[in-house]
Amino acid sequence: MKQGMTRLDIGAVLRDAWAMAKRDRDVLLGVCGLLLLVPQVALAMFVARPPALPGAAEEMTAWLAAVQAWSQLYSLPVIVLSIVLLLGSATVLSLYLDRSHPTVQAAVLRALSLLPRVVLLSLLMSFPVSVGTLLLFLPGLYLQGRLLLALPLLIDTPSIGVIAAFTRSFALTRGHGLILLGVACITVLLGDILALPFRSVGAALQGAPLANPVVAAMLEVGAAAGVTIGMVATLLIQVALYRRLNTGT
Repeated sequence: MKQGMTRLDIGAVLRDAWAMAKRDRDVLLGVCGLLLLVPQVALAMFVARPPALPGAAEEMTAWLAAVQAWSQLYSLPVIVLSIVLLLGSATVLSLYLDRSHPTVQAAVLRALSLLPRVVLLSLLMSFPVSVGTLLLFLPGLYLQGRLLLALPLLIDTPSIGVIAAFTRSFALTRGHGLILLGVACITVLLGDILALPFRSVGAALQGAPLANPVVAAMLEVGAAAGVTIGMVATLLIQVALYRRLNTGT
């Protein structure tokens, strides 16, 4: 049977990811707390949400002006914090995929050395996924699923290059598009689902007497923690998928 058509047991993939989370929880708490949770808290607390899309065409001019104003205020911190999040993701993947079994410090240094290519790969993947999501949503999820192995490929074999990691992910996931679309639903939505209760309470309390700065901060940290858990789950699922679909690993 061809490599790309190897049967994919998604239940086993999820069990593998859960086993890694339980086994390595102390290391993951330290690394992900610093490199994933802290940036997410900073984004939640200090960066306002971008203006929502307008409901009518005549509101487009005002919306564009609001987006421009938001960008002037927040584009730099968003870029910096997004790069830190990519560094954290690359560090977690290095801990699992580097065959030398690096220490946390060595994994961070390796992730730093790969960071320019990780950023470039992230930009390369975000464009088609975003376009597919905006058009019909499901095409974006399908592309997200087919590209789940791109970052692990780049981390495991840096010599492969950004474009090759992109195309190789498609090759390794051939024949598994629909099931990986379902996995993409988990990886895309889990963090938002976990953060939703905190965001909903925050929206309900906005302007109310109970909405003091301490309560607001606690809710923002809770929402950021939910998003971070979703990110960690995504990374561990990527590792488990990569190990099963890449027979050279």
